Amino acid sequence: MSTQQIPRQPLLRPGARSTLIAGAGALAALALALAIAIAVPDPSVSLIFAVAFAPLAVVALVLNSRLELGVLVLAVYLGLLDGPVKLGTGAHEEATVFRDVLIAAVSVGALLRLLVKKRSFSLPPLSGWVILFVALVLAETFNPNTHGLVKALGGYRQQLEFVPFFFFGYAVMRTKARLRKMFIVLGVIALANGIVSTYQTKIGLGQLAAWGPGYRELVFGEGGVTARAYVHEGVAHIRPPGLGKDAGFGGSVGLITVPCLLALLATTGKRKRLTALLLCLGAMLAVITGLGRLQVVGAVLAVIAFAVLSASAGRRVTRPLLAVLGVIALAIPLGAVLVSIESPGTFSRYSEIAPENITSAKDKKGSELSHLPHQLSVEPFGVGLSTAGAAAGFGGKQAEELEGHQVGSDTQYNFLGDEVGLPGILLWTGLLLTMVGLAVQRLRFIADVELRIDLAAIFAIPISFFIIGASGPVSSSSAGGPFYWLAAGIASYWFLGPGRREAARRVVPELGAVPVPA
Repeated sequence: MSTQQIPRQPLLRPGARSTLIAGAGALAALALALAIAIAVPDPSVSLIFAVAFAPLAVVALVLNSRLELGVLVLAVYLGLLDGPVKLGTGAHEEATVFRDVLIAAVSVGALLRLLVKKRSFSLPPLSGWVILFVALVLAETFNPNTHGLVKALGGYRQQLEFVPFFFFGYAVMRTKARLRKMFIVLGVIALANGIVSTYQTKIGLGQLAAWGPGYRELVFGEGGVTARAYVHEGVAHIRPPGLGKDAGFGGSVGLITVPCLLALLATTGKRKRLTALLLCLGAMLAVITGLGRLQVVGAVLAVIAFAVLSASAGRRVTRPLLAVLGVIALAIPLGAVLVSIESPGTFSRYSEIAPENITSAKDKKGSELSHLPHQLSVEPFGVGLSTAGAAAGFGGKQAEELEGHQVGSDTQYNFLGDEVGLPGILLWTGLLLTMVGLAVQRLRFIADVELRIDLAAIFAIPISFFIIGASGPVSSSSAGGPFYWLAAGIASYWFLGPGRREAARRVVPELGAVPVPA
């Protein structure tokens, strides 16, 4: 007599298990917060929150099944929260580590899902550039000028923390709808930074310094940080950080956002056009109130590059160009009103903007750039990791000198030359020029004109990066660094990967649009 086996039922349904895990995590977080409050006589509220709830955020990002949602969380954190967390608490290193942990959590979660699904996958096109750059940074550990493991770790973080965005761009930005959602997210972030920057220009230096220890360092130049204040006719003004960790962050976000929103304004329907227009004006506000001359020049260059790249749209190009003219027509009177409202001297920094001053040899940055060839001839592999940029103080402040003169990192190319030498400059610049070259060559083969205009906006920004890199660092910025790698991933998918087969068509006058051979 056979007995039928009854299938074993799980003690808890999947939904109940998730609820139980979440509840247990919440109780553990509350217990940890209570322990901190009891152990520390005068506990910091922000410290309690970070220590108690940060692990929950990390676990949630690892377990999240939607990569696009994880990337959205990273974008919101970098654009709206990273600066206030760092400057408000004064915990620069701790906050930076938390940012890196969030990026790592999203990356690990995506990799684990690939392994669990057991699907065969191959590296995206252009991955060779990425692998070589990562290998070069790791090899700099053995550079005699890299003083110890701590310095090496600081250099890894500074040079490699945004590299995962290459894979995010390839895996996530695969539809026109995703690109447009990205434009809207960037627009909201830029608008928020523009509003905060405007407010920061209205308040006094002491009021901004009262926002937190990091803000005080920026205003008065404490803790080894150069003061971001300037004086005009005897009155001190602040270069507002917006929602970033350094002065001009809002302008950097606006530089990236303006061409994207111009593309959205040119391609979206009438119902959504007003939203695109308002966000575009907000991005321009972020550029103007960021009080960064480099960001203003970069935004202008990005708009010009967008107009040139979108020219392949033929008759449809008149729409984005009219959008540019329309936004400028609205921005000029609004700018005049803003100038009249702001205190005198707020925009005095812009009086020095002139073509001959952008990379003038008389300027300190121009002088540094002119010294770069000699530096590379003496130290072709750089002067060591964590010797430039924000990581220079990691593991102890140590000023590197070359033939008795301190090396500088006020341009993107000097910054790379200091840390990863000539090979690093060639790899970073080579990848940038490759993605721009692919855009110039292959945009005209995309049959969907709206998609063509959207991609033109994205690859107009690396063109601006290449030019303004001669006057300021780009890859270490919380705005420019992630976007550089994200754009490379987008180029990999749309110009060399599956997106090329989906969207590309060869236009033949006699035959019309025909598929490009695979």
